[in-house]
Amino acid sequence: MIKKRNNNNLKAYCVMHVALCLLSLTGIFSKNAANSEWFSIRWFFFYGMVLMILFIYAFIWQQVLKRLPLTVAFSNKAITLFWGMIWGAVIFDEHISIQMIIGAIVIFFGIYIIARDSESVERKEQ
Repeated sequence: MIKKRNNNNLKAYCVMHVALCLLSLTGIFSKNAANSEWFSIRWFFFYGMVLMILFIYAFIWQQVLKRLPLTVAFSNKAITLFWGMIWGAVIFDEHISIQMIIGAIVIFFGIYIIARDSESVERKEQ
């Protein structure tokens, strides 16, 4: 039973991170919309993409919350900062500084601590 529960948690974590990566894409589309002429076809396209992504994300997020504790799921939302940094460098040719890398490491470490502590609390409750 515990092995199956861990496998389900792994699937939930993977789905959650795919959803969070998807959420981070809204930054790309909103930045492109902001650089478009107001109420142009391009502007409507990019903001439409933002709304579509948010709709899909909201649906997936609710499914994740059914399977993972809120503290774990919410703490992982910080990963979107990392994805934003990656998208900025790859798509917009923005510079990634050492401070940004250190910040991403701190975020990952915080996510790890919260996820580990939450799992230990869950085991104690069983």
